[in-house]
Formats: sequence, C-alpha cells, structure tokens
Amino acid sequence: MGSRWAVQLLLMTAWSMGFGEALSCYTCEQPTDVVFCKNITYCKPKDTACTTKLVTVEAEYPFQQRPVVTRSCSSSCIATDPDSIGDSHLVFCCFRDLCNTELGA
Repeated sequence: MGSRWAVQLLLMTAWSMGFGEALSCYTCEQPTDVVFCKNITYCKPKDTACTTKLVTVEAEYPFQQRPVVTRSCSSSCIATDPDSIGDSHLVFCCFRDLCNTELGA
C-alpha cells in the first residue's frame, strides 16, 4: 500500500512540474529586426535554454536603426558580458518558456 502512495505522489509531482513538456522559445534563424522575431518553436527535449544573439547595433545617422537578432532553442548557452569590449555578437540566455522576448531577458 505504501508503494502505491509513493507512485501516486511521484506522478502528481511530475504532472505539476510539467514533466515531459518541451521548452518553447521565440526563434528566427536569419537576422531579423527585434520586434519581428516572434516565431514560437517547441524545442527538442535536450534543449534547456532560449537564446538571443544580438547580431548588429550599427547605427549611422539618423541613429534610428533597431537591433537585429537571431533567436533559438539551445542545449547549452553561455551568455556574453554586455559590458565586454570586442564582442561582435552579444548572447543572452534564459531558461523558461518564451523568455527570450527582449534583449537581455
């Protein structure tokens, strides 16, 4: 009887944690204006992070260019320090559903 209770407890815990559900992230494979990169993708089971890579922030007169990004699912993610000098592509990581909507989020 005790093992039956333990199995039920494990099943309830797994259900409440969303066990077996894939992470979902915003994605765009080609560099895209940040406001238009909103495709939702259900990631592979091995993917644990959503990434945003800032591809360019070049601004010339009139200084109104928006950031261009790529977004994806990733099995690993190492964020870059936004204050570092010389990084050509800043990488932002997050670890919950649809968390990569903003830069640095």
